[in-house]
Amino acid sequence: MQKPVLQKKKSNEISYFKLNNQINRPVDGKIPLEKDREAANAFFLEHVNPNTVFFHSLNEKLDYLLENEYIEKDFLEKYSRKFVKSLFRKAYGYKFRFNTFMGAHKFYTQYALKTNDGTRYLERFEDRMSFISLFLADGDEKQAINLLDELINQRYVPATPTILSSGRARRGELVSCFLINVSDDLNAIGRTVNSALQLSKIGGGVGKMNCRL
Repeated sequence: MQKPVLQKKKSNEISYFKLNNQINRPVDGKIPLEKDREAANAFFLEHVNPNTVFFHSLNEKLDYLLENEYIEKDFLEKYSRKFVKSLFRKAYGYKFRFNTFMGAHKFYTQYALKTNDGTRYLERFEDRMSFISLFLADGDEKQAINLLDELINQRYVPATPTILSSGRARRGELVSCFLINVSDDLNAIGRTVNSALQLSKIGGGVGKMNCRL
């Protein structure tokens, strides 16, 4: 298998933050919303594209992500490779475009799968939505297609842990909050604190503690 191409960063001046800031400067009493789209376009040209690992084919990408333990094997093996490829093609066929710079910046800096050193992107928005669809559908091809349609059109947006963790080999939990019962003794309080720390470590959060006094 050919090694993926790690493109070098370009030395161009960063303009997307400047363009985004211009939204706050009214022109003739109007907010220049077009600067937001310009900022999003510049973000891809100056940052995302130069820092995305290039693969010669989808097969090469999938093999690389599996062999290097970025993506779990179990959920993908519930589908044929032919179907997986068709779903990815369908995802890219939507011609998705971020409506705002902040949406694009949020996704690529916080949600997109990156190389182990955190310097290169291994997936696009379409890839992440495809992996989420395949993971949540659990082998049901029709459900995977329906989920992809909902996700790409943003009629359904999962909780942050689901977006981050679905399909990844090294992941946290798929839900955000957990409830912990605390009784009125030191041992229970100690166990509860440790449980809260462990939940936070794997991406969960403790929204409420039920105390029994």
